Amino acid sequence: MKLELYIGLRYLWNTRRTRFLSAITLISIIGVSIGVAALICVQSVMDGLQNHMKKTILGARAHIIIEDEQGTISNYREMIAGLKTGETVSGATPLISRDVIIAVRNDMIGGVATGIDAGTSGEVLLISSQIEKGSMECMKNPNICPEIIERKINSPATLLKEDLDGLDRREMSGVAIGSEMAKYFHLKIGDTIRIISPTGGGTGPAGQLPLSRTFQVAAIFFSGLYEYDFNFVYIPLEAAKDFFSTENGVDSIGIKLENMYRINNAQEEITSLIGSGFLIKNWRDMNRPLFEALKMEKLVWFVILGFIVVIAAFNIISALLMMVMGKKIEIAILRAMGLTSSSIMKIFMLDGVVIGVIGTIIGMITGYAGCMIIEGMGIGAAQDVFYMETIPVDISLWTFIFAGAGSIIITLAAALYPGRKAAMLNPAEALRHE
Repeated sequence: MKLELYIGLRYLWNTRRTRFLSAITLISIIGVSIGVAALICVQSVMDGLQNHMKKTILGARAHIIIEDEQGTISNYREMIAGLKTGETVSGATPLISRDVIIAVRNDMIGGVATGIDAGTSGEVLLISSQIEKGSMECMKNPNICPEIIERKINSPATLLKEDLDGLDRREMSGVAIGSEMAKYFHLKIGDTIRIISPTGGGTGPAGQLPLSRTFQVAAIFFSGLYEYDFNFVYIPLEAAKDFFSTENGVDSIGIKLENMYRINNAQEEITSLIGSGFLIKNWRDMNRPLFEALKMEKLVWFVILGFIVVIAAFNIISALLMMVMGKKIEIAILRAMGLTSSSIMKIFMLDGVVIGVIGTIIGMITGYAGCMIIEGMGIGAAQDVFYMETIPVDISLWTFIFAGAGSIIITLAAALYPGRKAAMLNPAEALRHE
């Protein structure tokens, strides 16, 4: 093998008579490097986007939702205490979630109103850390909220008009709304919104009657996901029980896991803790279409960028074929000296492997540097499209392994045909005219 490697390296870098071949060799290495670097950079950005989406969605929703097959859960306090004894559960909180209509003045949008417990919601949801204006304490009692007190002092005329219109703020519960909803309705802390439950007002001659109640904006949150910031509102759990008439029960129990990827183990433990008669939904099932789309998008980009390496492999084939044509006499002499056809094939196969390995290593280094540059520069993203300030980068060891292994395999396959062509060369034919 030492002889084949020595001859192969001489063929690659001997520039006295084959400078053109050396230039093609460099071009082939650069082509492989560009393909590997592009693959690593794009896949790292895709991983960053996917992980950002997971973090954002799971910050607004629980990892696992437990619902009673018969309706509301009345003994939720005992269930939560039992669930917290599980090894896979890090937090649990009661939830009441209903589809509603949100109205401000004469404008209305569809949304989701969720009743949360201020004491335990922080164990499962990120709402408390996402609040930009107001606070959880303001939701429980808007009358002690500093922003609302300041507004009363600075805008007494507005409050007087609302009093004349029959709006008694002392009876209003607080509500947390998303930043996009606040922009859409031009709302500030202390403004009022109406939440309309389409089926909460009992039954009339024409069917279900809607139920409407006015709430006071006590907090504005930013989750990082447009859907939640535009359509979701949060109200105190007790206010939700009274508004939706759940008879002191809740719709579901939200759970946060110690390890969100150990879903199967967690569901088995939760089932053993709460028994049968409950529906258990995990975050993968609840968001399957979105995550499957992101996974498919990542795979498609991997395949598309992999074609750059394939194109570079054709450069390798061209370089090795031209090398074979230019080295016919040398190959014939080596065969006449006793070198076997398999050894001749190894020479050109090793040339292809050397090009692939060097190109892959340079591409990995360049790709890592590119990821660092993208992350360090904080390249801005279109917030109206991606809803994030900068492009996220998540560097994974597996990305480097797949990109590197794929590149070397492709370049090795590219060297097969030129190597076989050289091995099949007839020494007598090559030396006939010499």
